[in-house]
Amino acid sequence: MTHYEHTLQDQSVISIALANRANADLLKRMLGPNVYTQEAFADGTIEDTPEVDLIVTDTISLQRHYDKILQLRHRAAPVMLPVLLVSDSRTQIPPRINAELGISVDDILRIPTTQAELTARLHNLLRLRALSREQERNRQQLVGVVSALRTLNACDSVIVRAKSEDDMLSALCRTIVDEVNYDLAWIGFAIDQDDKPIQVHASAGPATAFLDQLKLGWGQDIKGSGTVGQSMRSGKTLVVNDIAHEPSLYHIKERARLHGLSSAVTLPLIFESAPPGCLAIYSKDPGRFGDEECQLLERLADNLVFGLSALRALQESQHQSARIQYLAYTDALTGLPNRRHLVQYLDEMLDAAEHPETSGAVLFIDLDRFKLINDALGHEVGDRVLVQVGQHLQSAVRDADQVIRQGGDEFLVLMNHDPRKGGVSTREQIITNACALANRILARLAEPLTEGGFTHHIGASIGISLYPDHGSHATLLIENADKAMFEAKRQGGDRYVLFSEDLSDSRQQRFAMESRLREAWDNKAFELHYQPIFALDSCRIVAVEALIRWPQDNGEILMPGAFMPIVEETGMIKPLGDWVLETAARQLKDWHDKGYQLEMAVNVSLHQLHASGIAEQFAALVSPHVHPRWMHLEVTENTLMTDPEAIETLLAGLNGQGFQLAIDDFGTGYSSLSRLQHLSIDTLKIDRSFISELGQPNSKGAALVSIIQEMASSLNLHTIAEGIETDEQRQMSLEITENNGWGQGFWFSPALPARELEERLRRSGQKASKH
Repeated sequence: MTHYEHTLQDQSVISIALANRANADLLKRMLGPNVYTQEAFADGTIEDTPEVDLIVTDTISLQRHYDKILQLRHRAAPVMLPVLLVSDSRTQIPPRINAELGISVDDILRIPTTQAELTARLHNLLRLRALSREQERNRQQLVGVVSALRTLNACDSVIVRAKSEDDMLSALCRTIVDEVNYDLAWIGFAIDQDDKPIQVHASAGPATAFLDQLKLGWGQDIKGSGTVGQSMRSGKTLVVNDIAHEPSLYHIKERARLHGLSSAVTLPLIFESAPPGCLAIYSKDPGRFGDEECQLLERLADNLVFGLSALRALQESQHQSARIQYLAYTDALTGLPNRRHLVQYLDEMLDAAEHPETSGAVLFIDLDRFKLINDALGHEVGDRVLVQVGQHLQSAVRDADQVIRQGGDEFLVLMNHDPRKGGVSTREQIITNACALANRILARLAEPLTEGGFTHHIGASIGISLYPDHGSHATLLIENADKAMFEAKRQGGDRYVLFSEDLSDSRQQRFAMESRLREAWDNKAFELHYQPIFALDSCRIVAVEALIRWPQDNGEILMPGAFMPIVEETGMIKPLGDWVLETAARQLKDWHDKGYQLEMAVNVSLHQLHASGIAEQFAALVSPHVHPRWMHLEVTENTLMTDPEAIETLLAGLNGQGFQLAIDDFGTGYSSLSRLQHLSIDTLKIDRSFISELGQPNSKGAALVSIIQEMASSLNLHTIAEGIETDEQRQMSLEITENNGWGQGFWFSPALPARELEERLRRSGQKASKH
C-alpha cells in the first residue's frame, strides 16, 4: 500500500453530522472502534473546530450547517475535505442538493445500505483526500524548489557583484527573504573565544526580532546545543520542520512561537582558513523545507563560502597592494611621503604641454647636527628626533606644501603652485615665498628639541631650486636643490642658498676635488706635520700638535682648510681621522723610545665623534703605541655648542679611557662657566684672535685673555696661547698665565715634518716634559 492509500484502520477522523440520532449511532457501530468519530459542529467558531478527514451529514444538517461546512472545506483547501451526504432512499433527493455536488457535497449515499458499501464509499473519499494532500505536498515542494532556484540565481548575482563582505551578507539575507517569502534569514560566524559564541553579521525578514538578545554558540554548552551549534560542529545541514516539538530547541521554542516561526534549516559555512559560520533560514510554515529545496539551499551556502573566500582573498590582495603602495611612497619612520612620491608627483605637475604655467620650489633640507645625536645617544633616540623634526617641518609649511623625507637626516619640501587650483605666480613671488618658507623652517628647527633626556639644537642647511627654471623634471630639481644645500652647509650651515648655475660649476669642482681626495687616500699621499707647543717661560718643547698636510704634484702643500670640509661631507673623515690618530701615536712612541717624553695633541672633528663607541675605538688605535694619557684630543668650542649634553657624554667617555681633552679656539663660542665645570676637560687653548690683540693700542685683548685665564684657574684647567707671532705676545701671555702657561705659534716654530722636528729636538739637547 502506498503512503496515500487510506483505509478505515488508519485512525481517520470522521465528523458525523446527522439530524437523526439513531442513524448517527447506527453509523458509528457500522464504522467500528478503529475509526475515530466525533460529533460535528459543536458550539464555537471555525477556529475552535478541530481538523477532520471527512464529514458525514444528511440533508437537514447540510442545510442547517451549510456555511460552516463551506468554511471548513475552504480552510482545508487546497487539500480536499470530502463531504458524504446520507439520504433516505424512501424520499426524493431535492434538485438543489444534487446541484451541491462538487460544492458542498462530494458523494451521496442512499440508506439503508450495507456496511460494505458504506466502507467502500468512505474509503474512496478518504483516498481522494490522501491524493489531494499528496498533490498539495508535491506542489508546495515544487514551489519551494522553484523559489529556492530563483533565490540561488539571485544570490549568485549578489555574491558576484558585492564589493564588501558586509554588503554581500546583508544583500544575501534580504534576497533570500524577498525571493521566497521566508520569515527570517541570518548569517553568523564563530568567534574564537573560550565560550565559542556566534556573532550575527547580517539578518533580514519580518521576524528579525527573534534574534534580539538571543545568545548563540557553537560549543557543547546550552548555547550550542541547538541545530545551529550542531550544524557548525558537524559541518552538516540540519532541518527542523517543527520547532515546537524539536527536543534540541527546547530553550528557544517559546521565542520561536512568539515570532511565528515553525520550521528552520541551518546550513554550515566551512572555510579552509577561517572560523566556521552558518546560514540559518526560518519559516512560519511547518514542514516547509523539503529535500530538493534544501539541496538548492546547500548549493547557495557553497556558493556563499566560495564568494566570501574569493572576496576575502581579493580584499587581502588589495590590502597588501595598498600596503605595498603605501610603503613604496611613504617613509616608514615618519609617515611622511618619500622621494619616490615627490618624483612622481612633481613629474606629473611638470607636464608643460598641459600646464605650462606650473611653478614652485623644491627645498632640500639637511640637518646640521643630527649625526652627533644619532651616534652619541643611539639610533632609537635619533629616530625619535627625526620624527619630531618631521612634525616641526609640517608645522612650518603651508597647507598646500608637501614635506618629504629623503632619507637619513635629509628632508625635502615641495612649495607648490598648481595652476589647476587657480592663480598665477611670477618668478619673483615664487622666490619671495620660497625664501620666506626657508626662514620659517630655519626658525622652527632652531628651537630646542628634547629627546632621550637631552635638549638638542638641530639647525639645518637648506638649498632651494625653482621649477621650471632650474629643471624640467623632478630628479634634476632635487639635484640642483642639493647643490644649493651643500653651498649653504659650506658657508657654515643654519642658512639657505638659492641655486644658480655658478653653484653647479662649483659643485663640479667639488666633485673633482673629492675624486682626487679618494685617489690620494688610496695612494697614501697624506702626511703629518708637527707644530711644537712650548713652555712660555723656558721655551722648552713640551708637546706637539699633529696637523695633516696634502702634498701636490706641483710641490705645493695643501692645508686642511682646503680639503677637510669635503672630507667631512663625503664621510672620509672616519678613516682619515683614524689614520691621523694612529700615525700620531706611532710617531710619539718613536720619540718616547728616543728619550723625548713629549705629549701629542690631535684635532678631533665633530663628524668623528658621530660614531658609536668612539671612545673605545680611539683607545684601541692609540693603546698599542702609547698610553692615552699622552694624547690631547682637541675639540673646538663651537663643537661643544652643537649639542652640549650629547658632547658632555662623549667627552666623559674619552676621559674615562685616559685621554686628555682640550677646547680649541676657546673664546670664540659661548661657553659658560656653569657649562665648562660639567665637562671632562684639562686644557683651554686661547684663540689666536685674542693673542693677536696683545700689545695693540687701545686693545682689549689683554683683558679678555686675563678673563679666560681666571676662568681656567677657577676650574683648575691648563691654558695654551695659540698663534704667538711675537716675543711681546709671548711675554704678555706669560705674565697673564703667571709663568705657568704654554704657547704655540710661528714665533717659535711652524709645523714641521717629523724628521725636521726631531732634528730640532736633537740640536736643542733637551728632553721635553710637561712644565
